[in-house]
Amino acid sequence: MKKYLSIIPILGILWTLFQLYIAMFGGFDAQLQRTIHLAFALALVFALFRKGLESNNKLIRNADYVLVLFSLLSGVYVYVEYDRLVERIRFVSGLEPLDYFFSFLVLLLVLEASRRTVGKAMTILAAVFIVYAFVGPYVPGLLNHNGIAIKRFVEVMFYSGDGIVGVPVGVVVSYVFYFVLFAAFLEISGGGKLIIDIAFKIAGKAKGGPAKAAVVASSSMGTISGSSVANVASTGIFTIPLMKRVGYSPKFAASIEALSSNGGQIMPPIMGAAAFLMATSLGVPYTDVVLAAIIPAILYYIALFIMVHIQADKVDAVKEKSLTEKEDLIPSLNSILKRAHLLIPFALLIFMIFAGRSLQLSAFYSIILLIVVSNLFPSTRSGIKGTLDAFINGAKSAIKVTIPCAVAGIVVGVVLHTGLGLTFTTLIIEWSFGITALSIILVALGCIILGMGMPTTSAYIMASVLLAPSLQNLGFEPITSHMFVLYFAVISMITPPVALAAYAAAGIAESNSHETGIYAFYLGIPGMIIAFSFLLNPSLLLIGSIGEIVWSTFTTILGILALTIAILGYLKGEVKIALRFMFLVPSIMLIINDGITDILGLLLLIGVFLFHRKKGSLTTASKAV
Repeated sequence: MKKYLSIIPILGILWTLFQLYIAMFGGFDAQLQRTIHLAFALALVFALFRKGLESNNKLIRNADYVLVLFSLLSGVYVYVEYDRLVERIRFVSGLEPLDYFFSFLVLLLVLEASRRTVGKAMTILAAVFIVYAFVGPYVPGLLNHNGIAIKRFVEVMFYSGDGIVGVPVGVVVSYVFYFVLFAAFLEISGGGKLIIDIAFKIAGKAKGGPAKAAVVASSSMGTISGSSVANVASTGIFTIPLMKRVGYSPKFAASIEALSSNGGQIMPPIMGAAAFLMATSLGVPYTDVVLAAIIPAILYYIALFIMVHIQADKVDAVKEKSLTEKEDLIPSLNSILKRAHLLIPFALLIFMIFAGRSLQLSAFYSIILLIVVSNLFPSTRSGIKGTLDAFINGAKSAIKVTIPCAVAGIVVGVVLHTGLGLTFTTLIIEWSFGITALSIILVALGCIILGMGMPTTSAYIMASVLLAPSLQNLGFEPITSHMFVLYFAVISMITPPVALAAYAAAGIAESNSHETGIYAFYLGIPGMIIAFSFLLNPSLLLIGSIGEIVWSTFTTILGILALTIAILGYLKGEVKIALRFMFLVPSIMLIINDGITDILGLLLLIGVFLFHRKKGSLTTASKAV
């Protein structure tokens, strides 16, 4: 038990206990909860990611402990002074010198924690927004604003609900932390491996079984993990080698794993952390977001299944061997049943969410049930040691969400108090010359650029604040606008030059990172097209009659099939370049989902398919002769 007495385990356990206390008893105002939560997150970052360990200077080696102390003191200070801080008139009453000190201290700590955990891209972006807050009066054109005084800036950043401890961090405190902790307990008890085994049991014997199993496993794990990269790391180590073993190229295996893991961020019921943020941003029940996301997420994974199956056919034709190996890939039913009880807490979680219980309590009770059921059977028993390890691992995973959300809070605060959101809308309308289609494309590109190198949650926050209003001003529904920017925030994780999910998968597959990133983006085109489809036709988000929903789903699936054939250039035989373009045209017409284009697209697709089939039959006949 000695390992639990060092600073990292102590911080992780205390932070988790604080969160569990909130779930059980409450007792803190929202602003105070967020501040203490952030203090623990910052302290854990500086304890984990120490920069001076290799220095011979003892003072440098231990400097990070000073940052740990300052991080904790920021929480203590707000706790001690909280009554005074909440009783004063915000933006009117004066601030004490220590109020200024701790506000700027936390700002610097958040930026440094971001540099160490998230990377330079997001940290630099936040720094640019901070500078913009002060130099606005000197910026020409549309980006000009009146500037923010030091006192107002301090208020916004640390003593209001608009800055660092604003809504993004509030969502992590109230919801996300508990789902991250649930995932940590699931992993400790063997639930993660169980999901992978079930995926192989379901899809392992099909053509291209390991790739299809990767799609199933990664979608299931990704929705819980909240991180595309973490999902690649946890499932990819099993699935990528198996895909390579049965004949898929390293580049294809890595790309499929990256796409599958990435899709977990849009897969209900949990959708990483984005669903909680979206529900909060829109002011709608969480279940509304989850229900709206179901059909697009299913379409995304149908596209991956079609792609995997066609590629399996293609490789079989070239290598004259099947991409199915049955003998040692498929776990026994008995081994799965021995651990099936681990699915009970997950079932409880989903039931409580859709029964209308609070998300916090739903996750809390599911964690408690998971601890109980996992310790009832020897095969999954974790004991006290496992519980403490889950506390620590959950806290470590939580910093990957809390820190980006705190940095995103800086951006949100500046945007709200400078009017930059409205300016972005005006800029997009100007640059698109008022053409709606061009405006949508600019928003999509903006989401990808904003999301490069960022976790999904922070990428979505940026896009929802800066770009979603542009779509709403064009007349699109709020939920379709936010779902659209979420999809492209997710796509940024497989978009070069900073395709983090693809690069993580390439490392496991031992393929070239840059080539894998480009290939994953290429294979991810159907997923991007789905976003355009539901933006233009909200029936895919369950907005409309049953007939409209069914027809739109059917035509979109056909469009995805045609698009996949065009991308891979194969359908029971090679599809030449000219014919690939012929498949591309009806695919776009079907995915657009606009009445007459559906009929024309369907007729054209049938014609192209028959032409390809006849051409293939003629080719086969000529070879026989």
